[in-house]
Amino acid sequence: MFVITEHQYSIIMEQAQTAYPEETGGFLGGKAGEILGVLPVSNKNIEGDRKKEFGLIGEDIQRAHDFFKKHGLAYLGVYHSHPKGIAYPSDQDLKNMQKHLFIISLKDRYNPEFRAYTVENRQVIPEDIKIVDDRHTTVIDITTGKPKLSQNVLEAEMIKLSIMIEDIIDRKKRYPKLAPSNKWEASSFNTVA
Repeated sequence: MFVITEHQYSIIMEQAQTAYPEETGGFLGGKAGEILGVLPVSNKNIEGDRKKEFGLIGEDIQRAHDFFKKHGLAYLGVYHSHPKGIAYPSDQDLKNMQKHLFIISLKDRYNPEFRAYTVENRQVIPEDIKIVDDRHTTVIDITTGKPKLSQNVLEAEMIKLSIMIEDIIDRKKRYPKLAPSNKWEASSFNTVA
């Protein structure tokens, strides 16, 4: 499974929509399946049809590896768009020998699909992608579209809430009454704990 923030996801989607009807893409880096770096690049395909093929040059690949190494990230793979096709690796995609492939389908531009695959021995294995907000609290499963809390966040929030409740019960903390940001948010009580 891969995890990506809404901000990174929006960078990728904006790039794909802007380049439409041509293919575009870039590189993803991260740690343990968490996408922490997005490096967009332009389509370098000069011999074929840019609407059907995304091209990279050696300098792009080297720059991506250097960029991710500099930031302490592992190289995860290439992402690219299929403006008229489905979000599944083409034969050409499989020839590029990437362990992970990330594909955006813009077949329906108003409902783009973003899919991830692991390729092992030319076998294409679908991977889940979850989108988290930039604070890593809400998780959206791209396949189902249903939001939920990630396990590590849920546990951390429960521990934090438990400590706050204990402090209130033990009267260790005082929570000051804050001035309202506008007159409609004013309250008529003060919390002393």
